[in-house]
Amino acid sequence: MIHILYVNGGLMNRGGIESYMMNYYRHFDRHKIQVDFVVHNAGGYGYYDEEIKELGGKIYMLPQKSKHPFTYTNGLKKILQTSEYKIIHTHMDAMGAWVLKVAKECGIPVRIAHSHNTQHLTTNPIKLYFLEKARKSINLYATHRMACSEAAGKWLFGDAPFEIIRNAIDIDRFIYNSETRKKIREELNIKPREFVIGHVGRFDTQKNHRFLIDVFQKVHQQCPQTKLLLIGEGRLMNEMKTKVEQYGLDNCVLFMGSRNDVNLLYNVFDLFVLPSLFEGLPVVSAEAAVNGLESFLADTITNEASIGNRTSYLPLDKSVWANTLSNAIKTYKGRQAAQFDLHQSGYDITIEAEKLQNIYLDLWKNN
Repeated sequence: MIHILYVNGGLMNRGGIESYMMNYYRHFDRHKIQVDFVVHNAGGYGYYDEEIKELGGKIYMLPQKSKHPFTYTNGLKKILQTSEYKIIHTHMDAMGAWVLKVAKECGIPVRIAHSHNTQHLTTNPIKLYFLEKARKSINLYATHRMACSEAAGKWLFGDAPFEIIRNAIDIDRFIYNSETRKKIREELNIKPREFVIGHVGRFDTQKNHRFLIDVFQKVHQQCPQTKLLLIGEGRLMNEMKTKVEQYGLDNCVLFMGSRNDVNLLYNVFDLFVLPSLFEGLPVVSAEAAVNGLESFLADTITNEASIGNRTSYLPLDKSVWANTLSNAIKTYKGRQAAQFDLHQSGYDITIEAEKLQNIYLDLWKNN
């Protein structure tokens, strides 16, 4: 058995990048590969921690580098120097440069940088300065490069070669089920005639909830039987609740919080929206497509997120979104399952996990 070290930017909570890591980890042959995790924010506890331990993985906690640089560096060196890792795989976008630099100093032969986005996740000018510096230096320390999409890879690595590793999912969990739809809509007190617009994503600037709620307010004026269902949590959640109250839409917008049954909740939606300011390749778009939903994505998102033929891209203009969604509601012909070969979509985790596993095994054998 070989051991690989994954490095995450925070705790192992239910975010898109963390879900990506767990989807692959669950589907590796653990007689051949074991994955251990470095997380940041010492003293915290992640949603996936217990599952990681049950699957045989270790979790190393480090403090935030910006607050405790020497403790952080010494802690990372101790992990790398006292273990037998030949492969370290960072999932921190540009921030991975600092980790890979330490890994290079410690003699780790395979250092993988992974791009999950197409922009930095901050607007703070000081943080941006250091992140840009890291982005421009990451190729000095990475021996191998991976990305969720062409756009994400080109943003982080420039002209350096990289390999696309899809944000694959457990397809069978997301297949549309009409009985599940009926049951959960009844539990949520959603009437049969009510139309549900769904969104999945943390409440942060990137996901553009302010825009979405403004759009929904316009849609609701044209289509009063419409509800907006928001799955996720985050630092902007209370601000969005206040915004909804100011619009008088309290009874029309459902804040579901963080859920462990998101795969089932897709069945409740009538269409899916993702007006993000940027994305690498959002796993939620694959989940929605597999569930058979018609999806509307911002044109800031790579067209690689389109699976099947029911995805439309719109410019981030509120009037365009409001009119397009209203027309989709008025011409809606009912819920249906996906109309394409799900397992040949390129997003089947059982197939994609085996591909990544073979990459790791080859890298280990040759180093």
